[in-house]
Amino acid sequence: MTNNSEKQGNGVRRALSLSFMQQFVAFVFSFGSVTIISRLLTPSEVGVFSIAAGLVALIHMLRDFGVSEYVIQAPVLDESLVRTVFTMNLVIAWCLGGVIVAASGAIGTFYADIGVARVLRVLGVVFFLLPFGTTAMALLKREMEFGKLTKIRIGESVVRSCTAVALAYAGFSYMSMAWSALAGIVVMIVGCTVWGWQYRVKGVSFSHWKSVLHFGSNRTISDLASQLGDQSANLVIGKMLGMTDTGLFSRGYGVVNMYRTNVLGAIGAVAFPAFAREHREHATAPDLFLKALVYTTGISWPFFACGVILAYPVINILFGDQWDAAVPLMRWLCSAALIGTLMFQCNRFLVALGRVRAVTRVEVQYQTARVGITIGAAFYGVTAVAASQVLVYIIATVLYYRKMRAYDALVVRKCAKALLPSVVVTLGACAVPAAVVLWPGLVARHMLLAFALAFVGGGAGWLLALVLAHHPLLDELKRVGSRVSSRYHLLRG
Repeated sequence: MTNNSEKQGNGVRRALSLSFMQQFVAFVFSFGSVTIISRLLTPSEVGVFSIAAGLVALIHMLRDFGVSEYVIQAPVLDESLVRTVFTMNLVIAWCLGGVIVAASGAIGTFYADIGVARVLRVLGVVFFLLPFGTTAMALLKREMEFGKLTKIRIGESVVRSCTAVALAYAGFSYMSMAWSALAGIVVMIVGCTVWGWQYRVKGVSFSHWKSVLHFGSNRTISDLASQLGDQSANLVIGKMLGMTDTGLFSRGYGVVNMYRTNVLGAIGAVAFPAFAREHREHATAPDLFLKALVYTTGISWPFFACGVILAYPVINILFGDQWDAAVPLMRWLCSAALIGTLMFQCNRFLVALGRVRAVTRVEVQYQTARVGITIGAAFYGVTAVAASQVLVYIIATVLYYRKMRAYDALVVRKCAKALLPSVVVTLGACAVPAAVVLWPGLVARHMLLAFALAFVGGGAGWLLALVLAHHPLLDELKRVGSRVSSRYHLLRG
């Protein structure tokens, strides 16, 4: 039993390593492309794409219909079930793709910008292609085939980012990001064909439509509510405050979004199948969740806290002084994300345990509140919208942890005790950045030097705090260091 647990632990660590490697490459290319595009396009042009992408992300939840997660968490999987999942996904995606293309003109008229319609037409085509890759990707995740997934995702990220920059430089404006999304999906499908050939779907079927429909309908309502809340700020700001404020909000959220996508996304990609397998085989998923939460807060809390402190140099260095108005937005959104770290994995954890209805109720409740709060805040300006997200994540955390109390390992008292080392680590990481920012005139006169000092000092403070607080992350870092050292000596010897 111990050997089996150790093998599974090593399997999860390997999957996490591959997932982080893939996300790191994606982050480098995404970070580079966003930085370059921010200097090639105006806030208004970025705002046009942000609105169209927000609408498509909302519709995407209907397209997926929860089928990917159904495949991953299903206790038993056979060929007829896989065919049913693919067939239902195909029908739904093609119908929604047609709706997006047909309605693009009306949506462009609603926002009084033909650019929104142009972007929607291209993104609508993506829906016709997605079903030919998503089922294979879900099967690869279920089997923890993260080596193959890494190859596919890296190829997609590289092509998407390079295409966006090349087209933006060539003068394609906001359409550069739309065409790059289409290019990325094509690469993903080719990758699934090459590396996921054994997971290809061998036909169509509706034999298990009832079970898929039951899970998918609940999951779709939850995901739709989640996406509606996530995109509500862009959509509301675009309608009430204009494209420029939408672009500013997008860049203020940019650093948070890149972190959520590339770091928390890497963890989530492994966590969901790991939670599901742990629940199927050992019924100890709550203990695994708490461990993951401690590790995540040990990284995320210092990052977002430093984001609050260093928002001005980060925005100015990355995007240029035309985006300085996004600085207070980034500070508020980093503050909100710091709280949100507590509940970012709750959704997937409960779904992995089969509690999809509980997730649906929570998502509908807090996302409804989110939309209302965002609309109310928009009357006071874009900064008020960013600040309101702090309240949103407090509500979400309270609602989710009311559901988590059902598991003894996740009662509030035990979670709070387990997270104390992460608080110490966060304070340690923030000490030097705070001193740099508070030093009179240092950031204004020597911005690059000040940022470098804050970055190095923050990293050193983080490592020192890990040691002083005896944070569990320290053991993982030692394990990684030991492996790197042994491989280095192996190569030399």
